[in-house]
Amino acid sequence: MKDVIVRFSKKGLSSKEIAIAISVGTFIAFIPIIGVHTLTALVFAYIFRLNTLFVVFGTQISNPVSYPFQLLISAEVGSLILRGNFLEMKFSRDIDYLNHYILPIIVGSLVLATIVSGLSYVLIKNILRKRSRFSA
Repeated sequence: MKDVIVRFSKKGLSSKEIAIAISVGTFIAFIPIIGVHTLTALVFAYIFRLNTLFVVFGTQISNPVSYPFQLLISAEVGSLILRGNFLEMKFSRDIDYLNHYILPIIVGSLVLATIVSGLSYVLIKNILRKRSRFSA
């Protein structure tokens, strides 16, 4: 993946443009909109005039293998933020699914999306900066 990113940085895209596009894609990947991450990435790339390939590339952190873990971690983080404790698993007809599961998933995924996209921005920018120093 690093080679692809570095190759594109040599074709006229700045390290900042690449890092922003990948971090936006990473942010989108953590939002619980199952099945439409790529479509959402295309829309955001168009609206913010970002490189479409890199925005879609950033969404690939969310895939069928990692997505169940992302949802679980998001639910746990959201529950910790909203209630001060980890999520209590309940399966009952009397449960309010919106407040018990869905709201913590949304809150947790937004927090994780912000953290991971910020980290991806810093990581990609530093990788490209180091590569440009060695090639110059």
